[in-house]
Amino acid sequence: MPRLFLRPILASLALLPVVAGCTATKDQPPCPPVYILSEASHVTHFRPGPGHDLTDVDVQAEIIGFHGECGFKERAEGGDVKVSLQVAFDVKRGPANTSHKADLTYFVAIPAFYPQDQAKAVFPVTIEFPEGLNDVRHVDQAVALTIPVKSHDLINKYEVYLGFQTSADELEHNRASK
Repeated sequence: MPRLFLRPILASLALLPVVAGCTATKDQPPCPPVYILSEASHVTHFRPGPGHDLTDVDVQAEIIGFHGECGFKERAEGGDVKVSLQVAFDVKRGPANTSHKADLTYFVAIPAFYPQDQAKAVFPVTIEFPEGLNDVRHVDQAVALTIPVKSHDLINKYEVYLGFQTSADELEHNRASK
């Protein structure tokens, strides 16, 4: 079952080049561009406490790409772009992880609608590590977006952004580890 939300929005951030693209159906306008935000493309969770060295790592994850499709439905005044995205992750279990699972949160957002409350949608994902494995590649459920546009010629103005929802400390760790 796809995850659904309407009119996502976000202020723009630094971009990581697009890893994969969306495809439009024949005779449809192009899909909106999708970007993975560089500072939110990866996350490291540490076990609770003051330690932040390699032995304290609970989980590390990276958004490695996405697959998407879109379609356009005409309306009297413009139309709706229907986008479906599946986000892919590489996840590594750290030495501090005894649960054999990772609880992550990522977002999908469109700055063109900012500052509305629907600015971005945040999705939790739990990844379980099979016995004996410390690395997992996971493709999440499809996320469905509906983007109202005045004209299909304006679709490129509705950029879509992907990233991990990070704490201030996690974001600072990402910046410091560049």
